[in-house]
Amino acid sequence: MEYDHKKIEEKWQKIWEDENYYHAEDPSTSLRTGKPKFYALIEFPYPSGDGLHVGHIRSNTAMDIIARKRRAEGFNVLYPIGWDAFGLPTENYALKTGIHPSIITKENTDKFRRQLKSLGFSFDWSREINTTDPKYYKWTQWIFLQLYKHNLAYKAKAFINWCPKDKIGLANEEVIDGKCERCGTAVEKKEKEQWILAITKYADRLDKDLDTVDFLSQIKVQQRNWIKNLHDWIFSRQRYWGEPIPLINCPKCGIVAVAEEDLPVELPQVENYQPTDTGESPLAAITDWVNVKCPTCDGEAKRETDTMPNWAGSSWYFLRYIDPHNDKVLASPEKLKYWMGVDWYNGGTEHITLHLLYSRFWNKFLFDIGVVPTSEPYKKRTLHGFILAPDGEKMSKSRGNIINPDEVIETFGADTLRLYEMFMGPFDQAVSWSTEGILGPRRFLEKVWRLQERVTEAESHKPLRSLIHQTIKKVSDDIEGMRFNTAVSSMMILVNAWEKEKAINKDDYQNFLLLLQPFCPHISAEIWQNLEPKTNIETESWPTFLDTLIVKEEINIVVQINGKVRSSIKTPLNLSENDVLEMAKSDPTVNKWLAGKEIKKVIFIKDRLINLVLEAQSP
Repeated sequence: MEYDHKKIEEKWQKIWEDENYYHAEDPSTSLRTGKPKFYALIEFPYPSGDGLHVGHIRSNTAMDIIARKRRAEGFNVLYPIGWDAFGLPTENYALKTGIHPSIITKENTDKFRRQLKSLGFSFDWSREINTTDPKYYKWTQWIFLQLYKHNLAYKAKAFINWCPKDKIGLANEEVIDGKCERCGTAVEKKEKEQWILAITKYADRLDKDLDTVDFLSQIKVQQRNWIKNLHDWIFSRQRYWGEPIPLINCPKCGIVAVAEEDLPVELPQVENYQPTDTGESPLAAITDWVNVKCPTCDGEAKRETDTMPNWAGSSWYFLRYIDPHNDKVLASPEKLKYWMGVDWYNGGTEHITLHLLYSRFWNKFLFDIGVVPTSEPYKKRTLHGFILAPDGEKMSKSRGNIINPDEVIETFGADTLRLYEMFMGPFDQAVSWSTEGILGPRRFLEKVWRLQERVTEAESHKPLRSLIHQTIKKVSDDIEGMRFNTAVSSMMILVNAWEKEKAINKDDYQNFLLLLQPFCPHISAEIWQNLEPKTNIETESWPTFLDTLIVKEEINIVVQINGKVRSSIKTPLNLSENDVLEMAKSDPTVNKWLAGKEIKKVIFIKDRLINLVLEAQSP
């Protein structure tokens, strides 16, 4: 029986979608059944025209593993997805091609959705949101109005950072070494009236309340460093593709807020949205949209023509996921009380300053006015390292070094890709993609597939029973610590041991499948069904281990690189050369020495030493 990843993955993705497997339970149901809640969050993606590349998948896979483990542990899990779709890249592409930004956004989100579903992520797709949807940005505008009414949004003349290429005002934080962080053009100073948010009024709380949350220390340090380069937030942009600011300028009454019942103020569908050299928004030229009656005096007035920055929609998206179809309020108080705060939020290093700061500010403000139940939005925040191109550079279209996941899935399968991304190196560190490296995880899954033919009711001998319980403990602990590479390594060691056996105990093998399922959900579900046609792996509980079967004896094995001691690793006694090699390659220190190099020879002294001889370096 051959491992046909295409057939298996298509089958299970259809089952999961048709039967709504990953929809979070309504709070009333969950409270009745006694399930605790778990809110897992990733940074929602900006849907670019290039689609996903393999670097985007790392965070999604990690949080999917955690979400799947929590479901197996009996939690009611919310793991949502949506699109951060306003912003300059889409608008610039639209100006270049003549295709309207709304059409480009639709095409891009359709592509991203297909790709994410092809990877088997357990997102609750019933909660999908899009920042460019008027039903969503109605509430972005509503939040702005509350900020305005509470004197936290004001208009003032200021010298702004002006990018002459993108023709847009930039916040101080968007200028890197005097250049626009988007396009690299030298920034000029230009005086202009801008809408500004008074984030500095919250500076002390943004600093002090970091002591109340479980953020990595480096995140707290960077947050505090920014709070010390913090200025009020220049909020308005003189571009088309953004949320309209819901204010009206009246010659008689001054600035007047749009009535809440008249929200959303929708972005007009127009053909010409070229930015202007004067710094005026393109919306200013759309007279049918700009000219309105004043809500207060009914006299002639004009709409505010600046739009919001791309940070606006991402500053509160985690709240809308909780109640995405509510047209009466931002989200129901009952659902907010149940789901907030976010239990675990993972993302990249590039968003641990601005996005994190802005979203914490908005949440604190909404807490102060009684809209949300928690002062801090995120209980826990972790990081992932970049996946670099094979040449060691950051993946980008301009460099021509992007690895398309569609091609990898077609050739090797989604489960193999997911497993490789978790195995290729320490999760919090940057690591280079290797097409050759993916062959190992593929061969591992083929071994797992073949082993089902050896499953019997026969009892395992004690060393194997002990190894399965060690593996349960190791994988469980490593998932919680985001040490995914060593979790995979421990499963590989178990499978290698089973390969030497003529028969495998069914209970032990099924416990292994439960460990593998968060990493590789398709193959795990298929093998489980082969063994237990009347049950489903998705409804099974997370396996537990017996302390009495955990081997306490561990030894330190020295790891040498080209004869020099570089690290040491703890292993159980009597591991084979292959098992020790896999553990050594998973060690962060060793991994750095192996980056981009080929192992030419392995010298192994059992229970004592492993020496990796690398290829000679060219002068």
